[in-house]
Amino acid sequence: MVKPSGMPLQVRHVADALHKEFDGLIHMGDATKMSPEEFERKFLSRALAAFVARRLADLTPEQAGDAVIDGANDVGIDAIAFADNGLHLLLIQSKWKDRGTAGFGIDDARAFWDGLTSIDQQNFERFNERFEAHAEQVKAVLTDPRGRITLVVVLMGGGTLSSAVLERFDALKSEFNTGFDKKLDHDVWSLQRIWEAVRGGLAEPPIQLSAHMDEWIRIGEPYDAYQGRASAVEIAHWFDTHGDRLFSKNIRQSLGLTAVNHELVSTLVNSPHDFWYFNNGITVLCDRVERKAWSLGHKGPAEVLMEGASVVNGAQTVAAIAEAARRAPDGVAEAYVGLKVISTGNCPEGFGNSVTRATNVQNRVEQRDLVVALDSAQIAIREDFALSLDKTYTFRRGEPDPLPEAGCSVVQAAIALACAHRKVDLAVRAKRSTDLLWEAETYALLFKPAPTAFQIWHSYLIMRAVGAALQDAKTKWTGRARAVAEQADFLITHIVFRRIDPEGIDTPDYDLASVLARIPELVDSVLTWLIFCIDDEFGATSFISSTITNPVRCALLVDLVVARLADTTLSPDLPCDYKPAPRPKRQRRPNAVPTLVDAGRIRDGTILSFEYATKPEREALQSWLAEDSRRGQAAWVNDRSKPLVWAIDGRRYSPTGLVTEIWNRAGWSPDVRPVAVQGPSRWSIKGEGTLWELALDVLAKQEEEGDEGRA
Repeated sequence: MVKPSGMPLQVRHVADALHKEFDGLIHMGDATKMSPEEFERKFLSRALAAFVARRLADLTPEQAGDAVIDGANDVGIDAIAFADNGLHLLLIQSKWKDRGTAGFGIDDARAFWDGLTSIDQQNFERFNERFEAHAEQVKAVLTDPRGRITLVVVLMGGGTLSSAVLERFDALKSEFNTGFDKKLDHDVWSLQRIWEAVRGGLAEPPIQLSAHMDEWIRIGEPYDAYQGRASAVEIAHWFDTHGDRLFSKNIRQSLGLTAVNHELVSTLVNSPHDFWYFNNGITVLCDRVERKAWSLGHKGPAEVLMEGASVVNGAQTVAAIAEAARRAPDGVAEAYVGLKVISTGNCPEGFGNSVTRATNVQNRVEQRDLVVALDSAQIAIREDFALSLDKTYTFRRGEPDPLPEAGCSVVQAAIALACAHRKVDLAVRAKRSTDLLWEAETYALLFKPAPTAFQIWHSYLIMRAVGAALQDAKTKWTGRARAVAEQADFLITHIVFRRIDPEGIDTPDYDLASVLARIPELVDSVLTWLIFCIDDEFGATSFISSTITNPVRCALLVDLVVARLADTTLSPDLPCDYKPAPRPKRQRRPNAVPTLVDAGRIRDGTILSFEYATKPEREALQSWLAEDSRRGQAAWVNDRSKPLVWAIDGRRYSPTGLVTEIWNRAGWSPDVRPVAVQGPSRWSIKGEGTLWELALDVLAKQEEEGDEGRA
């Protein structure tokens, strides 16, 4: 290790910490011909990216080292990590200077933009092999409505970004984000912030909060706590003063203005007196709590002082209050919110973490429950399904979805009806989040008056056929074109519905067979024209993710594609690099479940068994699984997303999702268990192997058949 002279003390502290944490864990094979000084700087720059990845994503040092992709063909990204159960993508760019003077220029911002564009358009071939290990999880973030992306700038320097760079980031976020969805953001780690983290956590002073409560009660045993009603103005002041530091002990930070938070803001602005009745309130943990009475009466108003405070439940409520206060301060002044304050000073070790987990995982009443479960029309639809089709229709949350040929759920029905509706806005809303389908106006467009069982079932089967055709069609494309095929599924389904004859779709006489026969060819045409129109109208570097969730852009695209489909003399001219080029044969990394489903490898109803991966897992789960043998068993269903039916509850899960559910039910603490799990390697068929092994076998046979066909 060669340390350059003249290194400031804080920089030296950071360098020492990076070596202690990451020596032997950062790939440096491409730097062997560098001078010792250059090698050292390259190591420190990469280790710095790993250091921040570890802190933001709660990784082990080994996992953080694997997150580093810096090197040839990194496309402006030095490390890539995932937080919040894999739904938060962190793209990290780090800059090291021995004297602590690293900066971040406009070219670096352009590199970030280029990297994000390549990821959005699935031009993964531009990246190096170290990126490939993360490609499938990156795609999952892009396609999940809950997914978020943060561009993380890590500087061994002051951390102040120039106005030109900030303008670049603002333009990028403006183009990428749509509506109330704050999918893209950026974060800056300066030398000071890094050094404080090295010192043992962000060494910021503990937060001191105060709240004036009325209608309060105190619980003194076994732990000191207060519960009452606080002014929303004070809560807004908390956020304005401390920002996201308020949530340092929470499971998640504020999520920005999501659809749910938008409803909170709307209530605060338009009906502030109702907010206390509608909202679940806020929970604060603190090291010490003190009450100062305002009046002599025991139940009079009181001021509660909190030392070392953190909001552990209600982060979205706090953020929504702050936003509403900026929009309508007079209205928020009339609003109140429920507040619970718990002092952990005399609590046993780990009690605070238990409170945080419990308050964040309790089942909540969702908009779907309030709208769907209370609607008598849903009961009528279920009866119509049973009597007219001899099929199952489920609409209450918690009911298992029917097998694909046995019926459908209200969620599947709503998506199909949204795609079939004449207004493309509904398909766009479904793509952004199915939660948006339960808003009163949208729900009325879909289910008022109640559609017949035949209309729902025919629409659902057409949607499924489009999905299957897209699985085949996307193999003909690569990069940006393939990204359209994978992300614009609901938009493509809507256009297909526009091109088929809807006459009689709500009756038993509808000629479904002839419609389904047309789907593959129609999907190919729609997809090809959609790719062309997106590039032609918005440019070949426009973001796919934001385009297909923008209702104005989607409405224009539908009109353009439909018009071109009607003119049979036209044909789209697409770039040659949208077609996959022949690649050297190599062992593919299968997406196990789709590979097995597409190949029909496993019969419906086949029993799979859970397998331990590590000794700690066996110790944590063995006794719980032994209490009921069904806990480690699941039945296979040929579905691409949730193929496992758990023997315990009859609900369907993805392989990874069911492993996580077993961990949760068995009480294996998130503090000690792995951050991520490869579910397909954990479920096996007796005498045949794991899902992962079976998928590898399917791919190997496909390779052999391909070789024979080319011979």
